[in-house]
Amino acid sequence: MWVKVLDSIPKEGTMVAATLKSVKVFVTMNNGALYAAENRCPHEDIELTLGCLKGNRVKCSLHGYSFDLATGNSSEEDVEAMQTYAVKQENNEIYIEL
Repeated sequence: MWVKVLDSIPKEGTMVAATLKSVKVFVTMNNGALYAAENRCPHEDIELTLGCLKGNRVKCSLHGYSFDLATGNSSEEDVEAMQTYAVKQENNEIYIEL
């Protein structure tokens, strides 16, 4: 099910947080592509929007682990992947698939 999450496209290189049906997510525009993921580090439950974007990865501010924006894969073998979501733009509105 596609759910509207934002009324406008995030600025390049920024992460915008939102809550949908009690799920905290973030949407980012990175290198011209939209990505959406759960706004929670799988390692310690800290919001990933407190971290930063490095290349095509989001880096957690707590321990420095990073997660691929496209796949969710972690930089560490023993840390589970972050939850990613399909994302689309219709006009200027942003939707993710829950």
